[in-house]
Amino acid sequence: RCPPLRAPGSGRRVTLQGVERRGRLFRKYVVFFVVLVSGTLVTSGALEIYFSYQENKAALVQLQREKALAAANRIEQYIKEIERQIGWTTHPQLVTGRAALEQRRVDYIRLLRQVLPLTEVSLLDGSGTEQLRLSRLAMDRAGSQENYSRDPKFTEARAGRTYFSPVYFRKESEPYMTVSMASASGSAGVTVAEVNLKFIWDVVSQIKIGKAGHAYVIDSRGQLIAHPDISLVLKKSDFSAFPQVQAARAPHGGTGAAAEPATIAQDLQGRQVLTAFAPIATLGWLVFVEQPLVEAFEGIRTSIIRAAVLILVGVALSVLAGLVLARRMVKPIQALQAGAARIGAGELGHRIDVRTGDELETLADQFNHAAAQLQESYANLEQKVEARTRDLTEALEQQTATSEILRVISSSPTDVQPVFDAIVRNAVKLCEGVFCVAYRFDGALIHPTAWHNMTPAALEELERMWPAPASRDTVTARSILERSIVHVADVTEEGVSGASIAFGDTLGGYRTMLAVPMLREAVPIGTISVARRERRPFSEKQVKLLKTFADQ
Repeated sequence: RCPPLRAPGSGRRVTLQGVERRGRLFRKYVVFFVVLVSGTLVTSGALEIYFSYQENKAALVQLQREKALAAANRIEQYIKEIERQIGWTTHPQLVTGRAALEQRRVDYIRLLRQVLPLTEVSLLDGSGTEQLRLSRLAMDRAGSQENYSRDPKFTEARAGRTYFSPVYFRKESEPYMTVSMASASGSAGVTVAEVNLKFIWDVVSQIKIGKAGHAYVIDSRGQLIAHPDISLVLKKSDFSAFPQVQAARAPHGGTGAAAEPATIAQDLQGRQVLTAFAPIATLGWLVFVEQPLVEAFEGIRTSIIRAAVLILVGVALSVLAGLVLARRMVKPIQALQAGAARIGAGELGHRIDVRTGDELETLADQFNHAAAQLQESYANLEQKVEARTRDLTEALEQQTATSEILRVISSSPTDVQPVFDAIVRNAVKLCEGVFCVAYRFDGALIHPTAWHNMTPAALEELERMWPAPASRDTVTARSILERSIVHVADVTEEGVSGASIAFGDTLGGYRTMLAVPMLREAVPIGTISVARRERRPFSEKQVKLLKTFADQ
């Protein structure tokens, strides 16, 4: 055995150099990986925050813009439907005088029944004098002769335009708006309707953006006319001074053509909000949708926290990686030392695993090569000894079996049964078979004479099958008819009879069969058959041994 390998030179000096080099490598790799990983993560985190902010803002702006447009469209369709319903009362009449006035009264009654938001309808004649008024909240009047000739609801309508008044509050409780339309004939006067705008409150209250987002509507003067908080509407809150309202009221904002899709501004409570608007062009109103900035960008805060956590984890991993790499610099040397000691102690199967791609790995390969050569030499020697021992054992067993058969022959010169018994017993043992049968052939029929390792069921099947004439359906008969050794590697592939296979099944099945004929002056007098359960052909030595038994 080789003595354990020792490092050349002073051990103290080697240790100090190792510590010094390890310290330098440790610092270098720690700094390198900290800078690399941290820089990458900081850059990645900053980019993620930026793009998340842009994507989140774009999605929120699109959502708020769609909500505002949808609300504006519903309100506009609501007003247009009322305008259309009022319009059919302005069609030219076929009668005149009091009949015409009565006809118009009937038309107004029908209109009030069909259009529930209308609370009052009146008729002004061509001079602006009120001739008829029907109301849900007050007494109907006819011929009041009140003059509205200078009122915008008359002058605007007479000019051929539908007039929409500013929003006002009746009894400080609900918003109303006056709508007036001139008769199609031009001389029949103007129809004036008072419209309850409470429906707009329902539209606005149904708009939800997140948890705290909401919508509201302001009129052309900047006065609040719809809000989830009704008290703000009843207070007649003025939003005209808010930056988002002023931006929307700017020349480009009223149409929404060039206005910013969303603005970060302040609400009534002074909170930062993300707001978007949509105009109602026919009325000059604006629908705003707002969401607190804290809630709107909550996802971005999560991204910032996640990025910070990733950076901290990255720094920790970079420090850990530096430590691991610094340690790996001395690990190959330690592996070489430990491996050489084990090989020198006689563990030739041990291999030094060094994968550094440098001279240390080459040195480890040389150690491994030398150890492999020594191991191969020892292994070859052991294999040769085992082979020689196995050959001697087989020869001894065969010689012993032959001697036993000769001894039986000499002790029973007139009785052949003990001879056959000894042959089949030794054939099963030396040929590694599952069973063996010796048959006698009288020239016409084949008779089983001796057998070994047979179960009662197999013996019963054997007695049922034999004696029988020699035919080529069985391996036993073929060896007699052909006067030669028949070696079948797999009986399932050689056309062996079903009865023969059924006989094998009673023993758990067999696949390989060997039959050696017993000849006397070239005339068959019997055969010895041995079988194996698995598909494994008999060796040449085993075939020769069985032939030796048959020749006895």
